[in-house]
Amino acid sequence: MTIADRIKKIREIFGITSNEFAKITGIHPVSIRKYETNKMVPGNDVIEKMSEALRLPKMIFEGLPRQYTDYSFEGDFYQQLLLLLDNGTLRIEGTFKDGVGEQKSPYDTWFSINPSLSKYIKIKSNGEEIPVEDIQITLDPLYSQLNSNVTSLLMSFEYIERAKEALNKKYWRSKSETREEYSNRLKELAIKDQFELMLTGHSWKQYMDAPKTREEFDAAYQKVFEAGGDYYDLMEQLDIPEAEKNNHIHHYEDAWIDLHAIDVGEYPHDGSEDEKWAYVQKKIDAIEKYKEDHPNYPKEIREACAVETRQQYEEYLKEQKKNKKKKVEPKKSAPQN
Repeated sequence: MTIADRIKKIREIFGITSNEFAKITGIHPVSIRKYETNKMVPGNDVIEKMSEALRLPKMIFEGLPRQYTDYSFEGDFYQQLLLLLDNGTLRIEGTFKDGVGEQKSPYDTWFSINPSLSKYIKIKSNGEEIPVEDIQITLDPLYSQLNSNVTSLLMSFEYIERAKEALNKKYWRSKSETREEYSNRLKELAIKDQFELMLTGHSWKQYMDAPKTREEFDAAYQKVFEAGGDYYDLMEQLDIPEAEKNNHIHHYEDAWIDLHAIDVGEYPHDGSEDEKWAYVQKKIDAIEKYKEDHPNYPKEIREACAVETRQQYEEYLKEQKKNKKKKVEPKKSAPQN
């Protein structure tokens, strides 16, 4: 069905004329007739207007949206959970701590199913019916305990509730911001947190043809190495974001400086935690000091990398030649008695 077909069908099901439809939606009757005859296509703002006026979801006009849900990504779980909460299918219940300095706890929070759904669905367990209103959906306790994203999710709901409460308060004592400013600030925080949650697990790795595991990365480097290239050549060839390339090179440079240019002694394996942290900080400081003293260190390290790799490559070729020679040498026959 086209949008034109859908608009006309909605009007017919409602049993109203195009003029009445126009009056309800606030859209000019001529425009309605043009939409229905496909002489004009309604823009997103018009569909929004119809949707709000008729209290119908936009998908009634546009058709079911194409979904790309993949629950192997944590963010996709949050996308669907927030959608179900937003449309009222699920409701958040319970409370969680909000004391100063206290960790938010998901253990006292759960999701209930909208009881209106009991008119359409039945839930059974071992043949026995369970009332919809008795169903409690909880986040996995272990998952909730270890994953700070759950706390962010619950905090976003807390922000929304506080935003509503602020607008309903009889008295407002804050002089730094109005209740509207406070409410809007909390809503923005909630939107930001939920937006980031919905993208959890998603990254450039889904869309760019680059090594995604350590094994794949090592295999890619081996291929470059066998062609006479070095680590920097690999970075130039990889189809990854520039920021990611720079991050790889930054770590490589730090590792090179640590291995070749500084000496802060042995790591205190048997030392206290404070001693271990002090050692790590000492190494970080030494690396940064080297960079300050050698402003051209990126160029120097790249040149050194090229020399080292060339030497390794020559050794590799010798080894390959040696192994090849071994393979072609005829086997000596065993001495006869």
